[in-house]
Amino acid sequence: MNHRPTPKPPPPNVPCPASAELLALAAKARPDWDPNALRDSLAHARCQGMTWGQVLAAVGRLMADPNAEPEDLLPAAPEPWRQRRTAPVPETAHRGAAAVRAALHPHPTPTDN
Repeated sequence: MNHRPTPKPPPPNVPCPASAELLALAAKARPDWDPNALRDSLAHARCQGMTWGQVLAAVGRLMADPNAEPEDLLPAAPEPWRQRRTAPVPETAHRGAAAVRAALHPHPTPTDN
């Protein structure tokens, strides 16, 4: 007889996403907010990898801040090129400057006379 243990179901997603309820709460707590702006911010946050718990906590803090807007849910996205590009070493800048000077002020060669 081959007895395999029955696999346990995965734990539920706790806390459970409740976007509609959060939007309804925000509409009551912050009538000055555009519901579409909050909906867009929630979707953007989830696309950026925020968990539901992080979103819930962040929106709660924003609702309590009288100066906050739905767009404050996510910080400004850094420009991708800034993260991939490393600063040039000083020698690179000096070589570039020397190349520009040489191009702008060519030295006469003996055949130029």
